Amino acid sequence: IYGGVKGNLVKKLNYNLSARYNYAKNMAFYRLDTLSEHLNQFDVEYHNGNVLNITLCLDYEILKNLHINFDANYWLYLLKNKAVALHKPMLQFAFNGRYILKEKFAFDLNFDLEFGHKALKYNDIRQKYEITNLRPILDFGIGFEYFINDHFTAFANINNIACQHYMKYYDYPNLGINGVIGCTYL
Repeated sequence: IYGGVKGNLVKKLNYNLSARYNYAKNMAFYRLDTLSEHLNQFDVEYHNGNVLNITLCLDYEILKNLHINFDANYWLYLLKNKAVALHKPMLQFAFNGRYILKEKFAFDLNFDLEFGHKALKYNDIRQKYEITNLRPILDFGIGFEYFINDHFTAFANINNIACQHYMKYYDYPNLGINGVIGCTYL
């Protein structure tokens, strides 16, 4: 089931509000392999269940060459056999801004925030594995793109400028600040 509304709040401010509810079969989730000697491996676990996703997107054209957008997502997993949606966010926020200079250069700014990731963690006191909440994910990034011609672009992105060592997967922290340089052919 899917439905939503979209339109304009003012001349250059667009919105899209939607909801999706569906039954999913064999959804893959990564679960810590508790039989591994070093506890640094994951098993894939498959579950059936219902998924609810509510999304809000706002897009604003401030100037001809300056766009910003905001996205928010809420996820609810209702899995069979009381299973937990491991390593999936419950709430996501994203902000992106893009400025295009003289139709030759693009400058990007992005911000991502995620809450509600759950993981399996060993409790030394109780001597058993328990579900735990991972810390929120906070990621700032910047990017630059040079439009060489109609077919080629060169780009550079720097991610996680705040150098947060967040974990999207338990015991696998992000490397901190990182970057990507490359080119694209359209």
